[in-house]
Amino acid sequence: MSAIKNIAIIGAGPAASTLAVLLRRKGCHVVLFALPDRHPILVGESLVPMIVPMLQDLGVEAEVAAFSQYKPGACFTYNADEVFEMRFADMPKDLPSYSYNVPRVDFNATLLAAAQKAGAKLVARKVNLIQQGDSDKLTLDAESLAAAADFWDGGQPDLIVDAAGRMNLIGRLLNIPMTKGPRQDIALFAHVDETELVDPGYVHNDRMEQGWCWRIPLPGRVSLGFVVPEDYARQQGDSAEQQYDNLLKTDAVLRRLAPKTKRVTEVIRYQNYQSISERLCGKNWVMLGDSGGFVDPVFSSGMLIAMDSAYKLADVVLNDQPLTDYEQSVQQHLQAWFEIVGYYYNGRLMTSIKVGRSLKENLFNRWLFPWIAAHVSRVFSGAAATRPFSRRVLRYLVQYGLKNLNPDVYKIH
Repeated sequence: MSAIKNIAIIGAGPAASTLAVLLRRKGCHVVLFALPDRHPILVGESLVPMIVPMLQDLGVEAEVAAFSQYKPGACFTYNADEVFEMRFADMPKDLPSYSYNVPRVDFNATLLAAAQKAGAKLVARKVNLIQQGDSDKLTLDAESLAAAADFWDGGQPDLIVDAAGRMNLIGRLLNIPMTKGPRQDIALFAHVDETELVDPGYVHNDRMEQGWCWRIPLPGRVSLGFVVPEDYARQQGDSAEQQYDNLLKTDAVLRRLAPKTKRVTEVIRYQNYQSISERLCGKNWVMLGDSGGFVDPVFSSGMLIAMDSAYKLADVVLNDQPLTDYEQSVQQHLQAWFEIVGYYYNGRLMTSIKVGRSLKENLFNRWLFPWIAAHVSRVFSGAAATRPFSRRVLRYLVQYGLKNLNPDVYKIH
C-alpha cells in the first residue's frame, strides 16, 4: 500500500484531473486547488491518437466526442501548395485510427467533473507554498490547509503536485533552472470563423513566411494560431491583437489559406516555448504537465505528455517508487519530443517523407516503405516517441535518407 495518501494538486487542467481520478481509484485523499480559467480559449486543442485510450480509461470519451470535432488525421502544407497528409487509419492496426479536436474549456470541465465524481475535492483558491528553511520541503499556507482540513484530518499533505501550468510555481519558489530549447518563439492564438481546409477534421500545420501556423477545426469555428520568432511578432504591432491581425492580413501564406477569415475571440499570447525544468521532484513535491516543461505545439504533443505523465506519476505513487523514477521518465519523454520537433524545424523530416513517397516501385521498396512508415507513425501518434528503436529509425531517415534533396526547402524560418 502506498505511503502517500494525502495529495494536494495545484491546478485543475487535464493532467491534474487525470491524476486525481487515478489516485482516487486507489483510495488516496486528493484535493485540487484551482481558480476558474480566466481565458475563454486555451491552447492544446488537437489530441494525438494515443490519448483516446486514456479517455476511454477515464470514462469520458463519449462526452468528449459529443462536443468535439472528429480528427481522422493531420496535414502539413508548404507555401500553401505542397501538402503532406497522414491519415490515422493508415497507421498500424493496433493504434487508434482517430482522435479529436477539442474545445479546451469543455475538455477541461469534463475531466475535472470526472475527478470530482471519483471523489476528489475542489477548492477554489490560490495556494501559497512555503519553503521549509533551506530545504526543498514545501508546505501549504495556513488558509489553504484549513480549506482542506476536513479532507486530510488537519495535517499537511504527503505530496504537493504543481500542475498549474507554465507559471512553474515550485520552480520559481526554489529557483530551479529551466533548460531552454534552440527556439524561443511566441504563439499568438485566437478562434476564427473559417479558413480553407484540406479535410474538415485534420489538424493543419502550415509554414508561413516566418514561423508556422496551426489550423484546428472545431465545431462552428477554427482555432488559428501563429508560432513565430518574438522579434518578428513585435514588428507587427504593440498588442497581441495588432500582431495577430496584421499577420493575418500581410503574410502571403495566410492570405491564401485564410482569405476571408474573421477573428471571433480575443488573442492569447503564449511564451516560454521549448523549456524543461532541471528538476521535476523534491522531498515532498513534484511537477506535472507544463509546469515541468513544454516542448512545442507543432505535433500536438503537449497534451499527450501531460496526461501520460499523470499516469506515470500515479504508478510511481501507488507503487511506492521513488519520485525520481517519474522524473527520469518524464524528462526522457520531453527530450525525445525535443529531438523530433527539431527535425520539423530544420526541414529534414518533410524531406525524408518526400523521398519515401518518391521511391521506385519494386518488391524491396514495397516491403521497406510500410515497415518504415509503421515506425514513424508510431512516433507521431504518441505510441513510440520514447522507444529507442523507432526513434533510431527516424534518426537514420532524417540523417541519411534525404538522397540529394536540400532540407532547407522545408526549413521553418
